[in-house]
Amino acid sequence: MNITDKITLSSRWFAFTCLLLLIMLPFYLIHHWVLPPEAWLDGMPFGFGRDRLDVWPPSLDKQTLGLIITFIPGYFIAQVLNNLRKLFGIYAERIFFSTTIIHLYNKIASASLRFVIAWILAQTAMSIAMSYNTDSAYMTLTFTHTHATALFAALVLRFIAWIMQVALQLEKENQSFV
Repeated sequence: MNITDKITLSSRWFAFTCLLLLIMLPFYLIHHWVLPPEAWLDGMPFGFGRDRLDVWPPSLDKQTLGLIITFIPGYFIAQVLNNLRKLFGIYAERIFFSTTIIHLYNKIASASLRFVIAWILAQTAMSIAMSYNTDSAYMTLTFTHTHATALFAALVLRFIAWIMQVALQLEKENQSFV
């Protein structure tokens, strides 16, 4: 098996994995709001934590707000997964550099950056949503090392996508001279 065959095989596997994650994502996000905490696979998504969840389940309006807020960063994760699935599908066809690939890199980078921003803002919105109509309503604005790492990774992706766009433009210019 040569390197191109390995890339093709791995790309098919990654495309399929992204599809599975994309299908499972809504169920993962919903299960926190419809099941008791003992049945959760893990803690609340996006670092929402379990503060204010000692009285579970919250009222229906808080559950609805929580579900909507949870799906905001989830939407951007879905965009990343869908575009990664498309990208790996193209790699599986043995196409390794094209306008479409650069376009997908730009979409992945932009959605990643939007996810980080939505994640930070959603944590603040969640703190408000879960504490309103209580004796001690509050709002938190959090920026942790995890946020910083995700933001850095998203910015690096954005930078790489920009470099790829410039490389494509240079390639087109060079071809026009030949």
